[in-house]
Amino acid sequence: MRGFFLVLLCWAAADASTLFQDCGSVGSDVVLNVEGCEVPPCQLKRGEVVDVNFKFTASKDSAGLKIKALANIGGIEFPWVGIDTDGCHYTSCPISAGSHVDWTLPVEILTEYPAISLVVTFKLLDDSGSSQTCALLPATLI
Repeated sequence: MRGFFLVLLCWAAADASTLFQDCGSVGSDVVLNVEGCEVPPCQLKRGEVVDVNFKFTASKDSAGLKIKALANIGGIEFPWVGIDTDGCHYTSCPISAGSHVDWTLPVEILTEYPAISLVVTFKLLDDSGSSQTCALLPATLI
């Protein structure tokens, strides 16, 4: 019986993903994993780098991917400063319809950012501007 619980625990740890609200992904089977966060609000420590990972199945062919990251503070959206917007720097491009994409972006949480609660939007846009992935994620900068 202990062996069963050990296997279950290892499976749960291996399958850890972050709960998020989808905001219009056209890709399918979208999974988000924010390092150190399974249940929002994610605690993002200023001065550290956090890996943000999307796994998804592409809905169409695209030569490139563009990253759009926004911080919603009090209902006002601000671009996430300092993020490289070329998604192909973090996965292989081009992508093909039906292909499985594994994309990881290291996000620097700058010490200049205020300690505040916000909602982060992460999008991966294809060549036509469609959101292959779109995730809303409550977070707290600490």
